Amino acid sequence: MYPVVAVTAVFLITYFFIVTERLHRTTIALAGALALLLLPGLSLSQEEAVGFVDFNTIGLLVGMMLIVAVLKRTGVFRFLALKVAKQGRGRMFLIFAGFAAITAFASALIDNVTTVLMIVPVVFLVSDLLGKSALPFLVMEIVSANIGGMATMIGDPPNILVGSRAIIPPDGGGLSFVDFLTNLGPLAAICLVVSLVYLRVWTRGSFLAPPEDAKMKSLASMDPAQAIRDPGLLKRSILVIGLVLVGFLFHHELGLAPATVALAGAALLLIVTRADPEELLADVEWGVLFFFIGLFVLVGGLEKVGVVEFLAHGFLSLSENPAVLILLLLWGTAALAALISAVPTVTVLIPLVQVLVNHFAQAGDPGISYAFWWALAAGACLGGNATVVGAAANMAVVGLSRQGREPLTFAGYARIGVPITAICLAITTGYIALRYL
Repeated sequence: MYPVVAVTAVFLITYFFIVTERLHRTTIALAGALALLLLPGLSLSQEEAVGFVDFNTIGLLVGMMLIVAVLKRTGVFRFLALKVAKQGRGRMFLIFAGFAAITAFASALIDNVTTVLMIVPVVFLVSDLLGKSALPFLVMEIVSANIGGMATMIGDPPNILVGSRAIIPPDGGGLSFVDFLTNLGPLAAICLVVSLVYLRVWTRGSFLAPPEDAKMKSLASMDPAQAIRDPGLLKRSILVIGLVLVGFLFHHELGLAPATVALAGAALLLIVTRADPEELLADVEWGVLFFFIGLFVLVGGLEKVGVVEFLAHGFLSLSENPAVLILLLLWGTAALAALISAVPTVTVLIPLVQVLVNHFAQAGDPGISYAFWWALAAGACLGGNATVVGAAANMAVVGLSRQGREPLTFAGYARIGVPITAICLAITTGYIALRYL
């Protein structure tokens, strides 16, 4: 009984500090992991703790971070954003929707945090040029980044976690890049369109009115091509990223883990661009990586003492109908993601969902496994849209907004984020019911 109480106490205290942000989340995650190693009577060795870390997730993140570190030196996102602004010719909703499309597409191919960090500064520039408030653009950036990230295995950290750790019985295989694209991609497209319709209604009024002629002339004078800082680097980067995407599409057939594909792409990009590795490694978000490592050890401790299995059986006691449990998982994951952020939520729930999946596979229904995993991934990505603390991309946008004249507040964002999340979850409920149940 002591190990269960002690590990649970460490876990809850750690999560309290993560949620309240009284300490940096990386600091507290590592401190919580270390506390488990030092707990008397738990007998958790350093080797066992290291074994809890999913290095496929870590390797995938490192590889993509290095690739993005090269790509962002090209100025391609500034080019695309300015191109959309000019092509809109003053039609505000077309400009608005164009930014949403770029953000969603980029979030699906690289990651949503990096995407918003590169596009939001351009949003401020364009909104100033057009004489419009930046707030509607900022809300759109968060919504489209999280929805776009849901479409692929590499777009949003919760999907990276699910893609790296999910096990499908009875053969013990995993989820591929194509699995995410074909199952969550259509759902992401539907949710993005519906969200844009909702935002179109919400932004009615002066925001959608055509900009003044003087403002349009100022925008027309800008040359998007000047945003490309290194055309040669851009061409080489696009070539390597194309190869990486092909690798992701066929990694199951090739017998390669996603981390291997990402790290191979990063190594190839370093070779063909002759970039300074030390400069690129400085751009790697080491705090994020160590945050993940700390969470892996904490959740591994919960698994070791049987807390995860206990919670899973408690969840199973709610209903023996998998359809009911899948929909409860979808909405419950979304609620937790909105309150405590998507990554910690998914990290905790993955081993619990694995117990559920194994249970129904042993009961003769292995095909239901996919629906559980898609409900977890979709619930986390969409739930992250509800509040500014729901996802890392949200907090990145809020941080950038504080540098401008219109900071995005918790209450101000929630008034739009919560309804959009509820609508998208309702759509997802119907999508899962029709396609998998």
